[in-house]
Amino acid sequence: MEKFTNLQLDEIEKQINKIERVEKNEITKSTQILTFLESKLEELKSFIVQYGFKTEEEEILFFKEIKPKIISKLIFYMSVYKIEINRPKGSCSIIETYFLAELDRLKHYFDRNIEMYHYYRTGCTHFDKIYFLRNRDSDIPINIACFYFERDIRFSTGYDYKIAKIIANDFLEQYINSQLVKLKKDSEIGHEVCTGLKTRETWTASKTDLAELIYALDTAKCINHGNIKLKTLASYLEDIFNVNIGDIYRIYLEIRERKGSPTLFLDRLRDNLTERMIKADSDKKKKK
Repeated sequence: MEKFTNLQLDEIEKQINKIERVEKNEITKSTQILTFLESKLEELKSFIVQYGFKTEEEEILFFKEIKPKIISKLIFYMSVYKIEINRPKGSCSIIETYFLAELDRLKHYFDRNIEMYHYYRTGCTHFDKIYFLRNRDSDIPINIACFYFERDIRFSTGYDYKIAKIIANDFLEQYINSQLVKLKKDSEIGHEVCTGLKTRETWTASKTDLAELIYALDTAKCINHGNIKLKTLASYLEDIFNVNIGDIYRIYLEIRERKGSPTLFLDRLRDNLTERMIKADSDKKKKK
């Protein structure tokens, strides 16, 4: 068992480090890591469900130490994804308030689970057989788990998730504090990350054209791999281009009812870009 799980842990660490080095965008990074982790957990679950632990000590080792190391990464990157996808736009003080509220959430979880924190952090073992041995006659409370992996009593004791959550929250606290430090530096130098765009450019095509573009981007999953609501995407582009689209759903219905090509704006973009390329090639030939 340890040979298999050590190989899994080693592969997970290497892949996460690789993604961390290559991808700088936190949302994209988290998405890639979460997709990878889910596949590895499926492999791990398949192995454990079929594996017969040789002793109670071996089973406790898995559910108290090995599995939480992996699940904690899933919890951590899911939390980072949610934090970054919901990060507000605005001044440094607004963003700082947002991150401080996230720290308060961690403190609230600590207060509600302080006994388990003490048990884990002090290295206690007296309740290990209760916490980390599977009981096939038990039913894991829904409020203990947030991943479907945790609802299967063949692959969970319920308390292994709590240990994973503790580990993940420790890393999450470090992440949030690092963001607060970065935010302070940005504030001191007047960085655009805090203040947003110093001057907002204005959308000068029609609102219908912008609505058509928004639906195209949403359909092609160009933003956050499609993990963004249409209304959120519309609001984001409205803010960037200093425009109020209005009822985008009504505009979309009007676009669909057009005679001929419904994608007039996208067609025009394609034609204009093609014409620009042809002209550039023509000008290049004239210079030769």
